[in-house]
Formats: sequence, C-alpha cells, structure tokens
Amino acid sequence: MIQSEMKKYYLFVLLVFVSTISADVVFACGSVEKNFGVYVQNKSKSKVEVFLKSQSCGSDETYSPLYAEPVIARVLANAIDLGVSRESIEGVFKKYNCLSLARNQDVYKKITDFVGKEKLTRYCDPAKFRKMFIVISEGGANLRSKPTMQAKIIGTVAESVLVTNGTVYGDWVLVDTYSGTGYMHASTLMPYITND
Repeated sequence: MIQSEMKKYYLFVLLVFVSTISADVVFACGSVEKNFGVYVQNKSKSKVEVFLKSQSCGSDETYSPLYAEPVIARVLANAIDLGVSRESIEGVFKKYNCLSLARNQDVYKKITDFVGKEKLTRYCDPAKFRKMFIVISEGGANLRSKPTMQAKIIGTVAESVLVTNGTVYGDWVLVDTYSGTGYMHASTLMPYITND
C-alpha cells in the first residue's frame, strides 16, 4: 500500500516537473509568427524577458513578415513599457530585420526611440534587405525552373513568406525559398524594404 502511494506521489512530482519545463520551452526557437501571435500582453517583466530571449534564436524558415512583424512590434513595445532589459529587446529587434513592415505603426516609433536611430542604422543592412521579397499572391505563388510561365513548377511558396537572394530578370525574380531556388513572377512579390 505504501509503495503504491509512493509511486503515485513520484508520478505526480514528475508530471508537475514536466509540465513546468514544457511551459517554459513551448516558445523556444520555434515559429516566430506562431509564437508571437499567441503571446498575450504580459504584466510580468521577468516572463516577458524570458520570452524575448527565447525568440532571439527563432527559426527564419517559417518567418512571415507581413503577419509577424506588426505583432513582434507590439510585444516589444509592451516590453519597453515594463522596463525589460535593453539587451533582450535589441536581441529580438536586430534578429527580425529591423521590423521594416511595422514602420507604419505607432509602436514602431516607441521601439526606435528606445533603441536609438544610430543603432537602428547599424542593425539594418539595406543592401541585404533589398535582395529580400515577400510573397503577396493570395494563396501563394509558383516557383519555376526558368523565367517563363511555361517552365516546370518546382514548388509553391506560401503567401507572406520571405524569400531571399532575389535577382531581378525583367518580369521575373530568381530567389531562394524553402522549396528550393527558382524563378517567381515579379507580380507575386513585394520588396521587403523600400527607400522610405
């Protein structure tokens, strides 16, 4: 009887331990859009700091700037209001391409005022970002083997996904994507960063 109770107790302790660990690791280095999207404005400075540190190593493969950046900007503005460390905020800010697509939001000004224009300039590499594009076609866009509509379709890239190393050839752009390297029609893409 005592052994049975002890087993139950240890099982309970194990479950509590596992659930505690799981709660802290759920956000670690996962999908940025998903993680920031489920983030609830938090009033706990330490929890926000832990969350931001976990996001500074997030995966770029699932990063969808059109949706993720405005959400990330709101999270960072919340962190600034709470007095979260500059290091934690800057780690996320520089990781995610200076939040270019959040620039039309009021929260972006709060972030740039906090980080400082000189650091913003240092974090942003316009030459690198000018070779990045975002898929804007509803439902995604085809990636082709040659710059023609008759060319073989290599794969499809989802809407709002960031594609890199873009080289423009007339109406076509040669890009690197999670589906491989190939050509996408320019009408399906939007430059990631503009001259504004």
